[in-house]
Amino acid sequence: MIRTFLFTVALISAMAFQVQAQVPALLSLRYNENYSPTYDEVIELYRLLDRSYSEGTLLEAGQTDTGKPLHVFVISRNGEISPEVLREQGKTILLVNNGIHPGEPEGIDASLEFADDILRNKDGMNKWLDNTAIVIIPVYNIGGALNRSAWNRSGQTTPYETGFRGNYGNLDLNRDFVKCDSENARSFSKIFHHWNPDVFLDTHTTNGSDHQHAITMIPPQADQFPKAMQGLIREILLPGLYAEMDKGDYPLIPYVDFFYEDVRSGLRGGQESPRYSSGYATTFHSLGMMTENLIYATYPDRVKSTYEFIKALSMFTSENSEIILAARKAGISESMALDRYPIRYEIDTTRHQMITFHGYENDRQQISQVTGLPRLGYDRSRPFTAKIKYFDTYQPVEWVEVPEYFVLPRAWKPVMDRLALNQVEFTELPNDTTIEVTVDYFEEVTSPTRPYNGHFFHDKVITRSEVQNVQFYAGDWLIPVRQERIRFIMEVLEPLSRDSYFRWNFFDAVLDQREYFSSFGFEENALRTLEQFPELKKALEEKRKNDPEFAKNHRAQLQFIYENSPWLEKTWKRNPVAKIYNR
Repeated sequence: MIRTFLFTVALISAMAFQVQAQVPALLSLRYNENYSPTYDEVIELYRLLDRSYSEGTLLEAGQTDTGKPLHVFVISRNGEISPEVLREQGKTILLVNNGIHPGEPEGIDASLEFADDILRNKDGMNKWLDNTAIVIIPVYNIGGALNRSAWNRSGQTTPYETGFRGNYGNLDLNRDFVKCDSENARSFSKIFHHWNPDVFLDTHTTNGSDHQHAITMIPPQADQFPKAMQGLIREILLPGLYAEMDKGDYPLIPYVDFFYEDVRSGLRGGQESPRYSSGYATTFHSLGMMTENLIYATYPDRVKSTYEFIKALSMFTSENSEIILAARKAGISESMALDRYPIRYEIDTTRHQMITFHGYENDRQQISQVTGLPRLGYDRSRPFTAKIKYFDTYQPVEWVEVPEYFVLPRAWKPVMDRLALNQVEFTELPNDTTIEVTVDYFEEVTSPTRPYNGHFFHDKVITRSEVQNVQFYAGDWLIPVRQERIRFIMEVLEPLSRDSYFRWNFFDAVLDQREYFSSFGFEENALRTLEQFPELKKALEEKRKNDPEFAKNHRAQLQFIYENSPWLEKTWKRNPVAKIYNR
């Protein structure tokens, strides 16, 4: 009798689970009709999911440049929305960002469908919540999404209407994660550090060459991570994602960036700097990656392939949660012990792996129907499959020594604000004090003649260093470098780093000379200076002797005296961020 009762209970439980698994979809998306929902429709669909499922919660998580709130949709067991509690439960966190370029909306549709399916437990997907919480940003670039038109994407035929690439302030938000010019980026920083995701995905669309793959990936570049995390990326994450996607209709390949015009020359792996979302995530030891759908694939295939990728990534994050958490912890410890930090990498052309590529043959004989002239195209009647080389190894070629502390004067408040946004730890100097520090002088700085995302980015920077006793004041920041944020700190405060705050113009005021001399007014002081510094007088006489043009130039000689004496301000071209080394 007891055995019969237990069997009946088990049967009822199994039937209940089956009924739960067969709950119909709540959302009816229209991507098969080449339609992607508007911003307002997207938020309303997430509100519907929030009302219908206890394990889905829509939250406002900051402001955007439009004045409209930035939302996150949290999918978690029992509806838990506290990252601290989720961490105590030993769960990993996956953050998915959509609509950074609203003309690339596949991730918006795919995330909606995925959220609906995991909440209704389609195919048992809900089990992934046992080990993982999934946080979705429905639409990041709200200003661009509201600027909707059929004329925004000249190389794209579907969906029929899309948003605009720029935000409300005409910024490319996927270049704004370090400089944080936009309200969106400042809110994103808060979201990112609130949830501290172990895995991060940003969904995109790409143009360029045509091939048979609806989806490609810019993966986490292993060589940018501590060695403690490289095995996880190379041996578990990437093989797992590629294998899982190969099981379905949308085989995954790396982002198609080939060396020459023919893909058979091989693909090169990318390496994202912190201005980009995935590179930003990397600086915090998060496994950051991007999907890049092929613009020439049909819109339904682009959405479905992104959906399959989000599924595969969610499954990976759940099934490998303990490994991911352990690798991140070890990676952070390894980074905090670094003696030197790599600031420039080069691709290693001696190392590659072979991958299967499904492409179309080039057709150099195509005639443009628009101009009647030859153009490079692809012949879809001539598909091919080939094994090609994939170069995904980078070697660091330039390093800097890691200081124990950076000292940041409080005058540079915009920098302080951005460091605080990223939860960088610091202490304020309690008193005015003089500290022996290492300072960098900018010997050469070059910038483009046109602005780039609102800045004149310094693309070439050459420095020299010297030790000085520098006056600092109460309230200036003393920033210990050996903290969890060490990689971010080195990326933004080391002026030679790829996306440093100096390169993004935050310290440009030091490139201006505040004091100066006039040829008439400096005469008396110049004479006194030569009397006070005999070695300078000797150097001046030597230069007159060896340089006839200099000897005939009155102002040049005064300038020589000015620039080689205490008259020249020490702060000119001096990086205000000082370094303290443990030597």
